[in-house]
Amino acid sequence: MEDKHSLRKRRGDKKAATTKAPSRQGVRKSKSNTSTSIITYERGYLAAVILIGLGISYLHYHHVATLFENDRFFSHLSSLERQMSYRTEMGLYYSYYKTMIDAPSLSSGLSQILYDNVTEYPSTINVLKRFNLYPEVTLGIGFRLYSQFLENMGWYGKSCFQITRGHGQPPVQSCEGMGDEAYFYVKPIFALNGLFVGVLFATTWYLGGGIVGGLVTALCFFFNHGEGTRVMWTPPLRESFAVPFLFLQILAVTYVIKARKATPFHMVVFVLATVTFMLPWQFAQFVLLTQTLSLFGCYVLHLISATRMKFILIGLSVSLAINIVMQFANAMLLTSFFFPCLLSSWVVIVCQPVFAKLRYFLLIALAQVISLLGLTIAGKNVFTWATGIEDDAHIGNLLKAKFFAERDFHTSLYLCSKEFDFIETESISLMTKTLLLPCTGLVTLAIVIKVTLSVWQDASGSSAARPHAKDGNTERTASSTSSTDSDEDAYDDVAGSKPNAELLYHLLQSLAFMVMGVLIMRLKLFYTPHASILAGLMASEVLFGMVQRHVRLVLVIAVAGCMAFQGYANLQREWQTMGEFNDPGQEELVEWIQKSTTKNAVFAGAMPTMAGIKLNAYRPIVNHPHYEDVDVRRRTLKVYQIYSRKPAEEVAATLLGMKVNYTIVEDPWCLRSSGLGCSMAEMWDVEDPKNIDEPMLCQQVLEGAVPAPFEIVFRNDKYTVLKVG
Repeated sequence: MEDKHSLRKRRGDKKAATTKAPSRQGVRKSKSNTSTSIITYERGYLAAVILIGLGISYLHYHHVATLFENDRFFSHLSSLERQMSYRTEMGLYYSYYKTMIDAPSLSSGLSQILYDNVTEYPSTINVLKRFNLYPEVTLGIGFRLYSQFLENMGWYGKSCFQITRGHGQPPVQSCEGMGDEAYFYVKPIFALNGLFVGVLFATTWYLGGGIVGGLVTALCFFFNHGEGTRVMWTPPLRESFAVPFLFLQILAVTYVIKARKATPFHMVVFVLATVTFMLPWQFAQFVLLTQTLSLFGCYVLHLISATRMKFILIGLSVSLAINIVMQFANAMLLTSFFFPCLLSSWVVIVCQPVFAKLRYFLLIALAQVISLLGLTIAGKNVFTWATGIEDDAHIGNLLKAKFFAERDFHTSLYLCSKEFDFIETESISLMTKTLLLPCTGLVTLAIVIKVTLSVWQDASGSSAARPHAKDGNTERTASSTSSTDSDEDAYDDVAGSKPNAELLYHLLQSLAFMVMGVLIMRLKLFYTPHASILAGLMASEVLFGMVQRHVRLVLVIAVAGCMAFQGYANLQREWQTMGEFNDPGQEELVEWIQKSTTKNAVFAGAMPTMAGIKLNAYRPIVNHPHYEDVDVRRRTLKVYQIYSRKPAEEVAATLLGMKVNYTIVEDPWCLRSSGLGCSMAEMWDVEDPKNIDEPMLCQQVLEGAVPAPFEIVFRNDKYTVLKVG
């Protein structure tokens, strides 16, 4: 029994303890201060990420702009020389920018774009529909508004000076500054591609690679720059506008996958990113096909729920519908594999309860994949048959020719071009020496292990929880082999995507890009940036959390240092590229056409040259380098008869039937060969075997024995112009 003294002492202790304890108000204040500190830190960290991303973006902008200047000495070229430097498709696209800025009014320029009878004379076509020209229209409108602003402010906006060219050529005037039409065109392209690398950095950071991982991604891209972009050499190509928006769209997809609950805001961001990617490039639909298949793979493995997959499909469907409207029902959008793949994905997801009856995970997954592929191929064939549109038939023929050597004239034109060949071993070697491929392989293995364990654990847990049906009861199970609609909905309310779903998507997307890059070399511009993103995930705690943080940081920095040995050498090689554009032969041809022919004189010839004739001489043409349209392929086959062994009278009759006044013969096109089966003689011997023993018509022209009814009206060391009829 305690005495009073001890009891008082204990009470005193309790009182003292109570007195020392903090008040509720103090606790609240402490928690408030802690929350404020966390918010301040998060905002500061996000600001640092944004600033670093913008810094990387500026570095890449400066890098590509400098390479472009060094390659052709652009600042010291005349307006005509700058335009002539845009060969093939580049000249064709730039010509529509010129149309917009040279037209008497904005409405007149748009009318010439919508009702063009110069590009495929005498046909009138909507080139905005055919050629994905929204970038040129936008820049053209922007330049007109900017020029008006400068005029209103009394500013000049550019500095001009006279350039002495030498070599017997007269001096020319050259201008610099955003007030010059050429600079107003290329500078935004370089700025957009500067932001492109910033987006790569942000994607790696958002995937869990952190700032260090994002910096590694940027380094990988710079060290493999020549394998990841051509914007510094070919700014007007569609890829220069589209690829930055592609990776912004991939970031938007990642944002949607990782979102705990998809909202209308997610949909708006996703649709805007997808639309801006699709509008500039006709090839976008094929990339989105691979994206749909990659996301479907995540759905099949139960990493993306049905409801979240439907959300993404709605976004892709809305984007496709917007593009169909804005591109005036472009034929390739309607008959591509992308459209039936979207429809097939909807069918497979809606039929989930039917697939669930198979009960076993592997059977369900296999049935879903086979159903998707079968429905997509069947849908594509049905749409093509119903519409009679064959614009993308050359893609299938191109793949057949690659694997089975079944070449025709059109596939030979493609395959004899280096860009459409298989990827070079040199490219693989360079990406290996910079450690891009080894690092990507390491991260790929880590993702596979992570996702496999996640799927296996999920499947094992679900199987253990599966109730057994008895006596024919139709209880709905929650096994790993199937998921009920209610399970999906409940799951979606929580997350919509399971952990690591975004990693699996990026892995599958990267594999798709790799296949595309191996088959067609120019498409490595998809794989290299995306491989750089994966390589940056070496710093990811999610994938390599078993390694202590400071040890992981040291290892990543060490690997980046090893990358720099070959990477810096690659950069030096780019920096040492020095050139100056000069093509007196083409300049002489353009000047002759402008002085010696009427404005409505119609020209035919090699596709790259025709783009230049339209841009620089402002004359109607009958064929051009945009080879995706079936009618253009037929036109080009007729025009290229000048390089065949056909009788001169037959060739002339064909050209006159196309209302051609002049055709241009080029020495290199007549005599060159870039490989076995790539000379014009070889291609025409396959296409027209009955005349195989006859002399080539172009060779007769070059030797001076011009057969009637052709007549030479101009000749220099590169071009010969024949009057037809």
